[in-house]
Amino acid sequence: MAQTDSSSFPDPAQPLRDLTREELDAYARDGAVCARGLIDHETIERMRGAIEKVTREEPGLGPRAEELAKAGFEANIFIWKKNDDFRDLALFSSLPHLAQQVLGGDRVNFFYEQYFVKRAGCSTETPWHQDIPFWPVSGSQIISFWITLDPVVRESSGLEFVRGSHRWQERYKAVTPDYDPYMMDSDLPEAPNFGKQRDEQELLGWDMEPGDVLLFGPVVCHGSEGNLSPSQDRRALAFRYSGEDVVFAPRHATMPLLWDHGLEPGERLSGSLFPQVWPRVIDAEVARRCEGEEPPSPAAVGAFFKALEEKGFGPGGKKPSLFS
Repeated sequence: MAQTDSSSFPDPAQPLRDLTREELDAYARDGAVCARGLIDHETIERMRGAIEKVTREEPGLGPRAEELAKAGFEANIFIWKKNDDFRDLALFSSLPHLAQQVLGGDRVNFFYEQYFVKRAGCSTETPWHQDIPFWPVSGSQIISFWITLDPVVRESSGLEFVRGSHRWQERYKAVTPDYDPYMMDSDLPEAPNFGKQRDEQELLGWDMEPGDVLLFGPVVCHGSEGNLSPSQDRRALAFRYSGEDVVFAPRHATMPLLWDHGLEPGERLSGSLFPQVWPRVIDAEVARRCEGEEPPSPAAVGAFFKALEEKGFGPGGKKPSLFS
């Protein structure tokens, strides 16, 4: 239900605690760190309800979304445009402050968010990958906050990272859990299955409780196994923020932007799709919060499908990756 009074939305909330010097050093050294107790219980409970709501009402993404949902896996992106709980966590929570502590600079913008659900017994793995090949941007100042809504261990699909891989020059193909052919239509090599190279690579992973948060950058290699727990779902959120050097860089085989954004290649992320959130949320986005659901732009959706068809992914070719 949309609210009507924009004065009820303050600047981003202060964190329960600041990131410690030890956590920031570990992030810089290893490429990922687990920060304990960053998210309050009330927020965790609210987002549990939100994620159950959207999985009931909103189809997942990808050409095998229905098949994977039956197997217990669901995921989607840009839900913040259509759900107030996701929007409020993105814009008005403590995450913008925490992002600034990692990225520095005088301005932080929201990039986008995802949810990932692996129900108890779901065998779907998250293939090893880097995030940056998925995105129509360039730059290094992107921080991802991976927030678990349930207790999680490696066996229940806890995320793992190749320690130090954020310093590698190698870039790998964007591979999704459904092996979406559009996202994989790239000359980049596929990432090795680092889970089978534990004697050769040092992998980082943490047992986590709700409220704990993983922090990682756009290049570090990561993945997870299926959820082998017979009774515990694994519901997680990834909220991402960008700093000064991140610019729009459209290219083939990256996630579609289905809302108008008005950016030209080379321009810093900004505007209604990537709003400023620190030191304060831009006025236009505060006002927008009061207007309710914001569906994708027909023009942007049409342009995406046209681009798919031009690359052979439309009718008569390969199956489109979204809204199929």
